Amino acid sequence: MFYDAYVQLGIDNAQLRKVNTPLTGFSGEMIEPLGEVMLPLSLDSLPKRSTKMVKFLVVKAPSAYNIILGRPSLNLFRAIASTFHMKLKFPTSVGVGEAVGDKLMARVCYVNTLKRSRKKLDGKAPNAKERE
Repeated sequence: MFYDAYVQLGIDNAQLRKVNTPLTGFSGEMIEPLGEVMLPLSLDSLPKRSTKMVKFLVVKAPSAYNIILGRPSLNLFRAIASTFHMKLKFPTSVGVGEAVGDKLMARVCYVNTLKRSRKKLDGKAPNAKERE
């Protein structure tokens, strides 16, 4: 879970459990989690809502995303993901529930990630004169 979202939730640091295992970021960097917290996660709306307690790692790292659901969470919901359709489907007691992604927000996140990557490269890449 991205740190700013964690702060916005108003969760007290006392609720964080210590985690000793560092994470490897998308670009290979090591990230020390601030801790982990169990939170209820609800998918879809009634009557097909499914709510489970999910363990989230809290990290202080720049990201275009507030949360990333991994295989353990998807397995907990018995969810099937379609990145093409931007949907999660999962069984409920009254039929199949759906969590649908926001295509515009996904595009904004993608563009923000590209901008950060370019800034990172621009800051580290030698200029043309240095390469000669």
